[in-house]
Amino acid sequence: MDNRVKRAIIVGIGGHAHVWKKALDEHPDWELAAIVDTDTDKLEHAPNSWGINRKEAFTSIEEAIQFGKGPHDLAILVTPTYTHHVLAMESLEVGLNVISEKNLASSIDQGRQMVKAAKANPHLCTAAGTQTRYFPQNWSLKKYYLENKKTLGRITSLNFSYLYNWGKTRQGWRRWLRDLFLEDMAPHHFDLMRYLTDMDIVQIQGATNFKPTFSYFKGSSTTFAVFALSTPENYENPDNWIYATYRGDWQKKGKLQHTVELNYEGGELNLIEQKKEKKIEISIFDDAEGFQYHNKPVPITSDVEFNKKNYSSELFLLEEMSIGIDSKGKIQPKTNYNDAIKSFAVSRGIVESFETGKSVYLPKYWKNLLG
Repeated sequence: MDNRVKRAIIVGIGGHAHVWKKALDEHPDWELAAIVDTDTDKLEHAPNSWGINRKEAFTSIEEAIQFGKGPHDLAILVTPTYTHHVLAMESLEVGLNVISEKNLASSIDQGRQMVKAAKANPHLCTAAGTQTRYFPQNWSLKKYYLENKKTLGRITSLNFSYLYNWGKTRQGWRRWLRDLFLEDMAPHHFDLMRYLTDMDIVQIQGATNFKPTFSYFKGSSTTFAVFALSTPENYENPDNWIYATYRGDWQKKGKLQHTVELNYEGGELNLIEQKKEKKIEISIFDDAEGFQYHNKPVPITSDVEFNKKNYSSELFLLEEMSIGIDSKGKIQPKTNYNDAIKSFAVSRGIVESFETGKSVYLPKYWKNLLG
């Protein structure tokens, strides 16, 4: 095992990039090696704003590799969505492991190319920035089910809502996105639904993706959809699918909250987040029909699976990447490109369903791709 501190290049030095810098500063396995951006004015001020030598500020990944002080282990892509595909491919080509912020790409074809490039470089690690599956409240939902499978039985349906008010607009490059909420926030939710159910979203039964009439956003801020979920062996067997409703909104007025309702044969598991307070409650059915039931709280614990060092968010992804690099790619981050394309496909399927008015079967997006 290589015990040296690993070195990362941050590509795209906008606002969220500073969150990644903070994570690199805090994680003992990592340090910031270089920054890359096409904005030369930002690069000129790099020594003051990033605490990095001006000689380690570049306008391309290739320049950083060729002229920067190596070694370089990782590229963290914190750039506009439409750049992710090219930058990820370039990173893999020069031997860098890659973390891509969501959304994974701008089209299914781009996403497929990224998966193929990752599979062609199995010694390298890839990851998408959809790490909310390992937030304590979300792990606690899954943990309770895993520990109470006998009582709860099989999952029967799922209702998911995320209601937030971002005000008049989103700043930076996000304001240019046509499908703002669907590309920026919703990918976390699609990944979380897959994580909580151990199923894939296989069909968009119907979707609406729009901007409310009062909205100051330039792109769409609101998504409603109905999903079908399935395990891989039942992709072609609708009789064994379960169904989910989804409501995501960044322009909600009035009551704001995030809720996850997991319905099982023997009970209902609910997460409610409101005003930064998080609460989980289980309703256990006392009769077969569920007319009689009793409620009790579920503790939110921080003993998140796979997270032995109690990291969260970006720190957790850096830990996964460090372990993966030490294994020379044999241990991939859980949100590696091979997995991430299934969550990414949901956002593209919603657009297709909304534009065509038809149901969309998602496994066609990753057909003959995953092994």
